[in-house]
Amino acid sequence: MVGIFRSLKRVLTGQVVSKSDLQIMDGSCTVSLRMQRDATGAYVVLASIARGNAQFLPFDPNEFEKFAASVTEMRDALRSENGTQA
Repeated sequence: MVGIFRSLKRVLTGQVVSKSDLQIMDGSCTVSLRMQRDATGAYVVLASIARGNAQFLPFDPNEFEKFAASVTEMRDALRSENGTQA
């Protein structure tokens, strides 16, 4: 239970250092990657924000590296499936 409260504190109180937003679903939803910083260091928050709903997922640096590798793997699989290149 402590982890849940710590995660909530981090996403709500950490200082946003860098941010990248992407509009999806015809602009009705924003996916946001935010590098944030608190007293313990830097971390990344993935946010999904839509009317009436917001979800925030904090990643420590190691978790984010794994997530980024997974995104690259999925991008490559999608390109292969659709017969497209970079």
